[in-house]
Amino acid sequence: MSELSNNSVFPQVHTHPKNNELHERLKKLKHTFFSKFSYYPDVYVRVPGRVNLIGEHIDYCGYSVCPLAIDKDILLAAKAVEEEPFLKITNLDSKYPDCIVPDSNFVIDHQKYGWCAYVLCGIYGALEKLGGKPVSLRFAIAGSIPPGAGLSSSSAVVCASLLATTYLNKLTLSKAELATMSAISEQYVGTVGGGMDQAIAFCATEGCAKHIEFNPLRTTDVSIPGDAIFVIADSLVTKNKAESNDFNTRVVETRLVAQVLAKRQLITSCVDKLKIADVQAELDISLEKMISLVKSTFHKEPYTKEELCEELAMTKDELSKILTANTRHLSQFSLYQRGLHVVEEAFRVQKWLSTNSVQTLGCLMNESHQSLRDLYEASHPSLDRLVSDCLGGGALGARLTGAGWGGCVVAITTQDKVDNLIKSLAKSYYKNYDGVFSEVVFATHPGRGAEIFTSI
Repeated sequence: MSELSNNSVFPQVHTHPKNNELHERLKKLKHTFFSKFSYYPDVYVRVPGRVNLIGEHIDYCGYSVCPLAIDKDILLAAKAVEEEPFLKITNLDSKYPDCIVPDSNFVIDHQKYGWCAYVLCGIYGALEKLGGKPVSLRFAIAGSIPPGAGLSSSSAVVCASLLATTYLNKLTLSKAELATMSAISEQYVGTVGGGMDQAIAFCATEGCAKHIEFNPLRTTDVSIPGDAIFVIADSLVTKNKAESNDFNTRVVETRLVAQVLAKRQLITSCVDKLKIADVQAELDISLEKMISLVKSTFHKEPYTKEELCEELAMTKDELSKILTANTRHLSQFSLYQRGLHVVEEAFRVQKWLSTNSVQTLGCLMNESHQSLRDLYEASHPSLDRLVSDCLGGGALGARLTGAGWGGCVVAITTQDKVDNLIKSLAKSYYKNYDGVFSEVVFATHPGRGAEIFTSI
């Protein structure tokens, strides 16, 4: 593994794309932009989606993860203009309606703006960094990342929007700054996530996975075994994190795990902001000991609000401040299961980094899915069936990737068996699927991070 600098100035600007397919897609976006706005873009931004190989639902707990960028992406054409309104957005896919925002003092409202709320998140994050009056913006967007599939389409939109806005306003930032700003910005839509998606979007290296650590953000190249191939398969069950409380419930439960552990272990420093990884650091113990500590601290039955108030010596109003707006109605919290998944998953990341065996990686992925299904309860019957079909088709390991409750699975196989695995899935899980099969099942290789092009 080799560590790369996150302080390198970004954007890395190219005059034009070398990839012919990408060039053709950007040309189409350019012409759509002109037909919509009657002038051509100043700049084009490409931001990849990602697949997380191991380390699910632990980035917001402070633990490291290991994703890679895929060749599916979000493309954004942009121009700075000196006219009102402040913002006009169009999408090549007609199912996403156009959006007009009169001025830069907008309020992000997911119900009002729909898909455009993610674009506004990136713009809002950039505006917070800018001094003076921002330029007016015209955006056209196209994407090849399946929406709601757990491949980070929403985060890619936020990152592309933020990157285009900072570039057009002549604001120069590092990769780490862009990733951190994007992670904070996405929370404006109401989802309290971690920083994995944004970090891999900006810091990905072609040909490598990334070990991503947080606080501060650090990324390290991770070599993939030479014979390993990853296959992504879409369960065809979509999940929008911002439209349910499932994701935020898990975030809140892990916060409560950290709070109870800190209270029991007499940790007093910044208790209200501690994450589970922070507790481990304060105690200076190994992940193996953290696993034992979680098992010995929590009971398996759900905790009530009354029990948590007693455990943490706080009132219900104080407890409510730990919760998010869409989780305050909850009456029970599964702390044992959530805490155990987090520390055991963090341990699986540690094991992943110490092996170069495809078979071992496959076993770790299988363990990860079982934990996400049974302890984190973030799976879905369709995801479980798809994982089973991957294993039945010869995969060495498979697991849900992304938030879960739908979306995609990622399977690991070898070069000589990848075609058989894909054919097997066509005959099993997708036997009644009448769409474009190559868009829902595909092999992927580690791709490069975000890019800017100035001409097409």
